[in-house]
Amino acid sequence: MALTKIDLCNHALLKVGADTIASLDTNPNASEGINRKASLCNILFDQALEEIIRSYTWNCVTKRAKLTRLSAKPEFKWLYQYQLPGDFCRLINLYDNTNAYDDGTEWVVEGNSVLCDHEEVYITYTHIPQDVSILDPLAAQAVICKLAIKLCVPLQLDQSMANNILQELLGVVMPAARSIDTFENKAYSTPESQFLLARNNTSPLI
Repeated sequence: MALTKIDLCNHALLKVGADTIASLDTNPNASEGINRKASLCNILFDQALEEIIRSYTWNCVTKRAKLTRLSAKPEFKWLYQYQLPGDFCRLINLYDNTNAYDDGTEWVVEGNSVLCDHEEVYITYTHIPQDVSILDPLAAQAVICKLAIKLCVPLQLDQSMANNILQELLGVVMPAARSIDTFENKAYSTPESQFLLARNNTSPLI
């Protein structure tokens, strides 16, 4: 079942032994405790989501794009710089062709741009979704754990609980998520052998 933002927040609250909330909006008619939980979830949710999406190349938030070259060139080393998408979180790979063949392209992400020497650039990347219901169940569970970790101290003053949830995230949730995510991706992106490229003037051996 797809989980909304409020669903993820409530699962995180339950994980730290707190009661759920009906809304993420603070309400002058609600108790101080309810408003505090809503406020903390609002403050910490986006950070937890971005940290989880940057931690792994999730299929459910992977996107593709052709980048727009910026008129300003890098000061040195690289020939071009390209604007990254507004919803960008992590660059998975960069290609100079639509075949997505990785022939040893070199690049670096700096700020909101990617620098490289290619006249055309296509990328695969993970994005920050506006609608978190697109997260698969294990990615959603990872976000719940990460948010719960951040809620432990301000809500429960319990660092040991945060450490236990961290162990669950790293030892159980993430390994299971990565395993299943890998099985659902048969488009392996294997870079060309640098040895072969060197012997063939940066062209693959046919």
